[in-house]
Amino acid sequence: MMTRVEYLNTHVFPRAVANGAFGPDALYESFEVDSDVVSADHFASDIVFGTVKLRDAEPCPVVIKFKNTDPIMSAKMNMHEKFYNEYVFYSRLLPELARRAADPEAAFALFPRFVYSNVTHDGGDGDDEQVIVVASITPAGYRMPEKRIFLDVEHVLLALRKLGTLHGLSYNAKAHPDGLRTFIDLTAVLVETQWFDGYWYKSPRFLSGTGNRGLNALRNSEVGGEYADRLNRIRALLDGNSETMTRLLRPVEPMAVLCHGDYCRNNMMFRYDADTGRPVDMTMIDPAQARYASPAIDLSFFLYMNTTDADRLAHWDDYVAAYLAGVADVAADGCAALSVAEDVHNEMREYVMYGYAYCSFFLPAMINTKPPDVENLATVTDDELIDKINECGGPDADRLLASIVKHMVDRRYL
Repeated sequence: MMTRVEYLNTHVFPRAVANGAFGPDALYESFEVDSDVVSADHFASDIVFGTVKLRDAEPCPVVIKFKNTDPIMSAKMNMHEKFYNEYVFYSRLLPELARRAADPEAAFALFPRFVYSNVTHDGGDGDDEQVIVVASITPAGYRMPEKRIFLDVEHVLLALRKLGTLHGLSYNAKAHPDGLRTFIDLTAVLVETQWFDGYWYKSPRFLSGTGNRGLNALRNSEVGGEYADRLNRIRALLDGNSETMTRLLRPVEPMAVLCHGDYCRNNMMFRYDADTGRPVDMTMIDPAQARYASPAIDLSFFLYMNTTDADRLAHWDDYVAAYLAGVADVAADGCAALSVAEDVHNEMREYVMYGYAYCSFFLPAMINTKPPDVENLATVTDDELIDKINECGGPDADRLLASIVKHMVDRRYL
């Protein structure tokens, strides 16, 4: 049976070069794996780093994404849908944002350069051999942040300004005479990645089953009595399960934007000043869960997933200001539906539950010292999966989720 490296060398890259992915006159020589580069914290896909060598041209460092080798796990993670969305994002949606932008190159620079994909809507033959190839930005000095979960204020401010830029490009595109209809038609091509068998993450009770953990932890804390009424209201939202998530993910004009959909530290690469070590630029990766929805979908997940409670208390207004600055960087005068802090707070009041819902299962997994047992997760029942999530991370996860709930209530978002 052909290995994946052989497949890349004999099928993918000869075809990509012939299709002009490396320039109109490029001639293929070989592909070599870079075994010194290791991908971390990407559970659902397999990543290969390497270099495409061309005749009489500079070598091209690339990153190749394959679906998980376990077909059961791949199906549980909706990997075909995610691959298709990532392909659509790179090949159609980002080019549309750039086409409407005042500085197209800056729009494209938000992500690594898209090189090639053989992904199809129907999955094609041999799903495990579908690939997405992008240019590697590691040689340019970009890398994952050292902090695995909670980023410092400088990283957060930079990431928020970039997120504002991405969202602002949507407002800019929609402001053109034919922009709104064109944009809605394009984003309609995206397929759902979070619904399985009619339910959010497959279970009729996934939201309530995982989301109540933070509520219970806050209720049982020293200050729990002060939050009893609010917690009861939040619990009612959780009990809505898939209906609640359907409402949260439904786009509403004029605020809706093209969201990254999984905006967190794991999908960011930073470049650092050689002398000070401070972050000076950031690139987003893996827009596999892109969707057209409220900007608070990205904001709420990132801000509750990757900031500490202390930094949220001290810098929340700074975070909102950094995001709005990014929107203003690219949105033409008067076209941004979000322009002042109160606009952001209003969106958070409507959609903040999304960020908490996602953190309820992802944050415990990330603070766990052991990596997830992928083989085991592929075979457990839905109820067993919820139980495992609620055990993951122990008391530390309880405390972190409770702090998120407390902050949402204190900010009057819920």
